[in-house]
Amino acid sequence: MSSSRRPWCTATAAALAAGMVAVACGCSSSSASTVGPPSPAIASAHSSTSGTTTTLHLYGVQDLAALYAPDGTPDSHPRAVPALGSYAVGTDTDYDGNHADHSARTVGSDHLYCLITKAPTTGTCSAQFQLSGGMLICDHSTQELAGNSVMEFTITSGTGSYAGAHGRVTVTSVADTGNSDFVITYSR
Repeated sequence: MSSSRRPWCTATAAALAAGMVAVACGCSSSSASTVGPPSPAIASAHSSTSGTTTTLHLYGVQDLAALYAPDGTPDSHPRAVPALGSYAVGTDTDYDGNHADHSARTVGSDHLYCLITKAPTTGTCSAQFQLSGGMLICDHSTQELAGNSVMEFTITSGTGSYAGAHGRVTVTSVADTGNSDFVITYSR
């Protein structure tokens, strides 16, 4: 996919996939190569638990961003506004922390799928965060995919140690990178 931005996509639309929104906006991609558990020092610095609520801070480095036409063919017009029924797919490799201060080792990954349901750029999105011990799931979230530097997703369920989780994911795009900072706040 072309790394040039679509005219309707601002630099901040790299958020959920995300990452999150970069998929629909044709932002550049990059990859990470380290794998393993989070550094205990970083994990404790970037996550907290208050009563029954836990907050995680993650930095998502974009691995994949793709836009598909309603018939499933890859978008061949990187500067065109997506057609109704088009869909965006994206993945990130996630690190403890944020873009300014994060672990060197990965702690998980995330995935986003957004179906364009209202012209020109409103989508119904689902996202998953695979972390040690299970997955956090955000299903059926309506998002405006252009022009947002911050997006909110509702956690609707989880697996493993996140079973029964509910809460919110705030996604803030890191300008001109396709990467995102995630603040995940959940309770069970």
